[in-house]
Amino acid sequence: MHPILSDKKKFVIYLFVWSVAAVLLGLIHSSLTGIVYLYTIGFTLPLMLVYAEVNLSAWYLCKAFPIERNSLWKILLVTFISTVLISSMWTVIAWGWMAAIEQFFSISLSPLSLVQTLLVISGIGMPLFFLSLAISYLMSAFEQSRAAERNAFEARLLAQSAELKALRMQIDPHFLFNALNSISALTVSNAESARSMTTTLADFFRKSLSYGAKETISVNEELALLNHYLDIEKIRFGKRLNVVQNIASDTLSCMIPSLLLQPLMENAIKHGISDSIDGGTITISMEKKNSRLFVSVENPIDSDDSIKSKKHGAGMGIEIVSKRLQTLYGNNSGVNISLSNNIFHVVLFLPATS
Repeated sequence: MHPILSDKKKFVIYLFVWSVAAVLLGLIHSSLTGIVYLYTIGFTLPLMLVYAEVNLSAWYLCKAFPIERNSLWKILLVTFISTVLISSMWTVIAWGWMAAIEQFFSISLSPLSLVQTLLVISGIGMPLFFLSLAISYLMSAFEQSRAAERNAFEARLLAQSAELKALRMQIDPHFLFNALNSISALTVSNAESARSMTTTLADFFRKSLSYGAKETISVNEELALLNHYLDIEKIRFGKRLNVVQNIASDTLSCMIPSLLLQPLMENAIKHGISDSIDGGTITISMEKKNSRLFVSVENPIDSDDSIKSKKHGAGMGIEIVSKRLQTLYGNNSGVNISLSNNIFHVVLFLPATS
């Protein structure tokens, strides 16, 4: 449908512009011929409003003969023929309307001969329709540009969604692999703990179905899921695993990608607890600064693992977290990793939205 006809507000503005042009044309006509301007405006206003409707056909012409699928000569030929035909039709209408007014009011609207008068009317109509056609081609090009941008944006969203789903699909198998390894190890040394861990694992996955299916969840919900995960790991590591949470109260309502903290905690347990006889303490902190949410995870690491970490960098879990943040927030997020005095420190930041 025509973009002007589909929008009532645009259509009213369109008619208003043509009405103003008609009044100005009537005043010019009156000043040049000395005819009372009420007669000249009575002639030009209805005529221009009719031509305004006729000029809407220019849109359908540009759709029937788009520039990108037709040669320049074909477009010029269509433009010439349509301009001549439309302006000629309008000239005939103007001739009839002029004759009706002159006969009804017993006046003469033009001091020129009939042929000269019709040439003047045609000379006004042709450039007006040509202008309408040019504007229609510009509107069509703009519409196509917007459609292309919209399609590109939708394609980016689909690609982003697919990438996020792929990244999240990596999290669950990664965690399940570690959990099943833990259960396997416990079946030999502590069968009761293995059974308890199996039950807790089932509860965790049941709970993660509701949270993990969402794009984002609140920090409070993410912490509830994280604590459920830690319950599983504490069965395995017992007193060797200590977790300290320093969570600012104003961060609990912030929205973050679901299952964001679990890979960080897995990485901390792998490097800070699993290979250490005495275990250690993992510290997770959250705070808001300048409309950003900062999440910090610290864990001790032995000297051998320190060398490995320097050589190979972060594990798969941190890599997934980094990719998810980059996909969702772009340059408004990031992950920083540092290692100092056998303390592995991961800091990530993202927009603090509620």
